[in-house]
Amino acid sequence: MGPLFLFIFAAVASFIGSLQAGLVNTAVLAHTVQRGPAAGRRMAIGGSIPEVLYASVAYLFANALLEKLGIGQDRIGMAVGIVLVGMGVYFTFVFKPKFDPERMEVKATGVRRGLVLGLANPQLVLFWCGVVLALHAYGIKGQGVFGMIAFGLGAFTGAILLLFQLVKLGQRAVERLRPARLRLLFR
Repeated sequence: MGPLFLFIFAAVASFIGSLQAGLVNTAVLAHTVQRGPAAGRRMAIGGSIPEVLYASVAYLFANALLEKLGIGQDRIGMAVGIVLVGMGVYFTFVFKPKFDPERMEVKATGVRRGLVLGLANPQLVLFWCGVVLALHAYGIKGQGVFGMIAFGLGAFTGAILLLFQLVKLGQRAVERLRPARLRLLFR
């Protein structure tokens, strides 16, 4: 499978993986409602840039790890299971987040703020490693540098498409809802 397939696969995975109301999604929607669609689009661009970074790093890391360990299709399921159980134990017993998005001191606006918020989500590396492992489980191996670029750009494309849809949603909400309803929506 070529880089075009990796691009499309990563774009679809990114779009679907970004559907939950995470920090960047909520910030883009709030920024759109407060400052307008142009500001929301700028924040969406900044929030999508980390997808390229994290997806590319995960692509290189997962492919290199699978190659060095010599893990074949038959053992990827077991490797993923071990990683997921380990992550569950870590998040249950060790990880104690002290992150409050309402108090987050980010003085930047627009693209930079979106970038900072997107970079504050290192779980993206784990998500993208899982996507690469899923590709390997179906027999789709790494495609080198071109594959990494296609994978990273696909991740960016999927994320930005979803975030631009949130900008449209925010713009429609401002046009159609009263301020009291908007506050209720965000609560």
